[in-house]
Amino acid sequence: MTHFNEIFVDVDAYQPPSKWEERFNNLQVWLIVALLLVGGWFFKDWMMDQFRFLALAEGQPAIPYPVQWQQQPTEAVTLQVVDPASESPFPARETVAVQNAPKSDFTMTWPEQRALQLSDYKEVERRLVKLADERQALWLLYTYVSDVGTTPAASVAPVVVVQAQDVVFEITNDQGQKQWVVITLAADSHEWNQEWPTFRRILEKLGVPVL
Repeated sequence: MTHFNEIFVDVDAYQPPSKWEERFNNLQVWLIVALLLVGGWFFKDWMMDQFRFLALAEGQPAIPYPVQWQQQPTEAVTLQVVDPASESPFPARETVAVQNAPKSDFTMTWPEQRALQLSDYKEVERRLVKLADERQALWLLYTYVSDVGTTPAASVAPVVVVQAQDVVFEITNDQGQKQWVVITLAADSHEWNQEWPTFRRILEKLGVPVL
């Protein structure tokens, strides 16, 4: 009786692959897997360097934000995007806030405002820097404690220690009014290291020196 596979293959003429052929075939498979992994790594790195830009006004700096991060609309700020890959109840985020400027020096006043706004605020470092257009800005590094609200699975609101940095500079809007632009990059302190490459790229695109 003729088996089904014998209709298409001459069983008598079939020769099993030699050990060398088996090794060559296995090598081909591993080579393909390696190429896929390397390609995936380069694609991930390419995606990390892709940004959209928030236009403030003509002649003012455009604010970069990661193309793969999700927008999270809120009335409190002009823009907020969060990292969808973050596993923290406080996902890593970038926010941009534009506010009317009081009659004071933002390099001195803004850290005082932050201290009043945030719980357990602790300033780590501050520096005066210049943006890509030579505009003076304040760079502020700090930590604080965030109560991110209760979740359906928890009766007590989780508390997260947040590490953040602000880049603050002054602009003049179309009506001739001075405003402060506050760019905040923040993450759960446990996720800061993994989010830092993205934050660093944002700072570099703004022209802020990265130490």
